[in-house]
Amino acid sequence: MVALIALLTFVAPPEPPRLVVLLVIDQFRGDYPEMYGHQWSRGLARLFGSGATFPLAAYPYTNTVTCPGHATIGTGTLPRTHGMIGNTWYDPAQRRNVACAADPGAASVAFGGVAGSEHQGPRALAVPAFADELRLQSRRLPRILSISLKARSAVGLGGHGGPGTMVLWEEDNGTWATSDAYTKTPWPEVDDYVRAHPVVSAYGQTWSRTLPESSYLFDDDGLAENAPGQWKRTFPHVLDSPSGKPDNAFITNWEHSPWSDAYMGDMAIALAARLKLGQEGGTDMLAISFSALDLVGHEYGPRSHEIQDVLVRLDQVLGKLLDALDRSVGADRYVVALSADHGVAPIPEQAVALGMNAGRVLAADIRTATQNVLAKLLGEGTFYGAFSETNLSLTPGTLDQLRARPGAIDTVKAALLAIPGIARVYGPDELAATSPTDDPILRATRLSYYPGRSGDFVVIPKPYWTIVSRGTTHGTPYGYDQHVPVLFYGAGIKPGRYLSAATPVDIAPTLAALVGITLWHTDGQVLVDALKR
Repeated sequence: MVALIALLTFVAPPEPPRLVVLLVIDQFRGDYPEMYGHQWSRGLARLFGSGATFPLAAYPYTNTVTCPGHATIGTGTLPRTHGMIGNTWYDPAQRRNVACAADPGAASVAFGGVAGSEHQGPRALAVPAFADELRLQSRRLPRILSISLKARSAVGLGGHGGPGTMVLWEEDNGTWATSDAYTKTPWPEVDDYVRAHPVVSAYGQTWSRTLPESSYLFDDDGLAENAPGQWKRTFPHVLDSPSGKPDNAFITNWEHSPWSDAYMGDMAIALAARLKLGQEGGTDMLAISFSALDLVGHEYGPRSHEIQDVLVRLDQVLGKLLDALDRSVGADRYVVALSADHGVAPIPEQAVALGMNAGRVLAADIRTATQNVLAKLLGEGTFYGAFSETNLSLTPGTLDQLRARPGAIDTVKAALLAIPGIARVYGPDELAATSPTDDPILRATRLSYYPGRSGDFVVIPKPYWTIVSRGTTHGTPYGYDQHVPVLFYGAGIKPGRYLSAATPVDIAPTLAALVGITLWHTDGQVLVDALKR
């Protein structure tokens, strides 16, 4: 009702922004601006210093991972509505987890004269995205560009595609590609750029700290930090491979470095210029999801020098992007929305060293406990299906057998709760119920629940406990995972620091109000405090 009233009372400016710029920084915790903002001087400094910020913003749901976050930002709906409940979910027909952007019927359309291999697309996204509504309702066909290293990120922001829409990603081996769900042939603009800027040109580069070492907080070699591939836990890091060739080991290093963010920033600038985004009538859209922070954060943790330097260098990338848009579009003719798909937990061993009750839960322990208790209840057989993030799925027919035995579901829950580090286990009836609850974590978990994709049980660790064997991760209903920035900057925006409630699901309806289009549905609200009226 609040969102509807806001839409009815807010009148879009006479000339809506010519360009909507949607920026997502993967794994950007909500406290990073306060913790590390003193290290920034360009793009991040400009956005957080001159934009409209909502420092209390947080996701309201439990499964705080990449795919749900991008789909929530891109559609203005929650996982219970858009259906992208996790990075993966259990497919009972295949008896295995499948990726949220997987589409077996889609073929890769690669750029740069190479062959693609992945089968990705927007098939599982159950609702229209802001990008889809913009294309449907605009007087002039908008040009829409969505870029990320990750297909699930580019799809969540770019939507289902159509005329004038480009959605592209990197296939984990350095191949830039899209799907034939978006186009049957490579877009010439992208193809030309990829051919002229091969990823392998970064081979042999060295990643060192940008600022003096004294400018970084905490230790370079933090307790229990991990490192990808052959890298060490301390600077410098060389973008190379043990083979001496730019193979997949090099690509992994490149992805885990600021070079991947810089590549996407430069690509976005070049394609925006060639496509003339924001330079003609109507409103165009540019969406970029920067992935390096997430890849680095899982390995080195949120207190690492690597995380800080990724942000220092991303600050430069965004400064370059904003300067380019100032020249091509006009500083007062585009609007930026910035957020993150989730935060991240501290490395558990570091939390323990600082006096916290923290630790690790092994997914193998969840699998073993599940299979053992079900074997005792039901006899011989394979009953464990898969575990993904917080979702525990049983093999087809197993849940029906449990329901036929009084108390069996509670027995399974008790066995899982006996695992050290597990805080809550919710069964199928609790997840699917719509009756009010006083349990805030159950409420949040229901917002992540989508029938047919969510698990039969949801298993939630205790605060500061992670279900990962090394490094760190996210995906819980706790503040360090839910709290992320929500920021607007530019045309139609009233700068300020607003302490009103906000969530990334509010971004799409706020942009829709600015542009003057109507979303088919939203689970969010228009953040009217940030809008000039």
